[in-house]
Amino acid sequence: MLRSLRLGILLGVALSYFAPAANAQRVELGGAEEKQIRVDGRERTYLVVAPRATRGPFPLVLVLHGGGGTAWQMERYTRFNALARRERFVVCYPEGVEKHWNCGRQIPQETTYRDNVDDVKFIRQLVDQLAKDLPIDRERVFATGISNGAFMSHRLAAEASDVLRGIAPVVGGMAESVAGHFHPVRPVSLFVIQGTADPLVPYHGGEVGPDLIRRRGKFVDTDVAVAKYLALNEIDPQSADVQTIDGDRDDGCTTEATRYAPGKQAARVQLYRVKEGGHAWPGRWQYAPENRIGKASRDFDATVEIWKFFASLGTDGR
Repeated sequence: MLRSLRLGILLGVALSYFAPAANAQRVELGGAEEKQIRVDGRERTYLVVAPRATRGPFPLVLVLHGGGGTAWQMERYTRFNALARRERFVVCYPEGVEKHWNCGRQIPQETTYRDNVDDVKFIRQLVDQLAKDLPIDRERVFATGISNGAFMSHRLAAEASDVLRGIAPVVGGMAESVAGHFHPVRPVSLFVIQGTADPLVPYHGGEVGPDLIRRRGKFVDTDVAVAKYLALNEIDPQSADVQTIDGDRDDGCTTEATRYAPGKQAARVQLYRVKEGGHAWPGRWQYAPENRIGKASRDFDATVEIWKFFASLGTDGR
């Protein structure tokens, strides 16, 4: 019973049949390459895909898997690779310790929490390493992620804003501990995608997976998290422009897209509130039954929309 309850939050179980062969092909440019970096005595794994062209500099997008998932599974689920080659950016899929990120939530059963794994340090060192290996534009480094990976992107914004220009958390919120110490040193652009009927990460905050047997930490209301970035970036909340997206009239969802006027150093904030949407990456498949994760919206392709948002952030500010 516990395994089925955890299925929705642990994307890796649902996506396990997409796992690659044991020996991944290693290539320099154009394909996925698995690499390791040692951080605090641990061997950390990541995948990297670079444009086939060798002239840069290239933007970098970090894509963080959900709890229980892997870098390989996230690569197949989000499908950033083809877009990265076409749009000429580097995409990197880091992997958490024992398939989890220390995102700021109190989860005693997870090694990342018990050992206080420094995933912010891992991402910092990873970006440094990628910049040594490839022509990375250090002014255009971004992070996105789903669920546990989305929570981690908020922590990165709070503690590594000198590294990241913007984040795009998908169906994952801001941990209470992160919200209580949210002091980025620079503006950070934000694009939130969150379902209003997510049974695992409720839109209005509270406990993660309130119906799960084991507690998985608390987080703040989505609108409270967005308000923190509006304040950080000195954006007028009254500048909101709201439009409706309904790309698939048969998916049971509609999306309220709210975009705010640019703020300090051209930082941007936007929120896609997926009405009746569940715990899934919009535009991808219903990876688990609706009674476990809610509806998977097909109104838009989150991968494409996230890149459009990141690409809109010019180099003349943050």
